[in-house]
Amino acid sequence: MISITESFCADRLLALAEAEIDPTANDVRSTVWDRAATTTVSTWEGIRGGYRDWFQIKPNWPSLEPLVEVRNAIAHGLGNLTRIQKKNPQGVRDKLALAGITLDEDRVLLDEADITQIRSVCVALVVEIDELVQARSVE
Repeated sequence: MISITESFCADRLLALAEAEIDPTANDVRSTVWDRAATTTVSTWEGIRGGYRDWFQIKPNWPSLEPLVEVRNAIAHGLGNLTRIQKKNPQGVRDKLALAGITLDEDRVLLDEADITQIRSVCVALVVEIDELVQARSVE
């Protein structure tokens, strides 16, 4: 769910930006766009910055931030903290605690209520991004 939310946010950002700059207009725009687009959507920080800096769109990211740590542990650590996360395990614990998610040593523990909460946060962000982008598109 978190990865799908990330993909949705990235795709909506790029679609909005492409409509503004028309990267197909010439080779220079196309080259600059390819680099900027790839760099911008390669991280959550880049996606947030793209919305903020390019379009002054500021959705409710804080509710998602702890879930990014969950996603990284699941996707890259097979449910355990990744090497990067282990460099600051207390920081990760603190972020997870904001979402009510706990660790058993380095393993992320999720129950049905956690999954339901994750789904709710993801759906709320997708709806919010969609509404903000649509409002921006009609301006």
